[in-house]
Amino acid sequence: MPVQKLPSEVYEVMVENGKAYRSAKASENYVLAEEKLLDTWKKFPEPKHLWDSSQSLIKAISSFYWEQRKFADAEKWAKELFHCELLPGDAEPYIIVGKIYFEAGSQGLAAQNLIKAYELGGRRGYSGEDPKYLKFALDQMKKASK
Repeated sequence: MPVQKLPSEVYEVMVENGKAYRSAKASENYVLAEEKLLDTWKKFPEPKHLWDSSQSLIKAISSFYWEQRKFADAEKWAKELFHCELLPGDAEPYIIVGKIYFEAGSQGLAAQNLIKAYELGGRRGYSGEDPKYLKFALDQMKKASK
């Protein structure tokens, strides 16, 4: 099923909650920030993963938990990306999941995902990321080839 445009009334809620989220986060009110993100997701009609804004909201939620070092929550949300319509060769979901595993200390799972990201997007897929993730993936690939 192709991605659909989010209904305007839900989009308006997303915009308002986005402003409240950024404000809450800036004032270090992380409970309110989390509430706003999750409230926005609850407003998405079913099927939740097939709206034009689904991926960006899921990434924001996962990133929020990653920044809070709540890796189990970050992982749960990052895996939601795989229920969305991904572009062929899209390495980003694997990088996001791989980074979470890396920072959580799950080196094996980090390697699986970061290598998959490299296979899909090469160095280009790591553009804008901390170079340690690409280095880790390349080191793990070298180890595996020996």
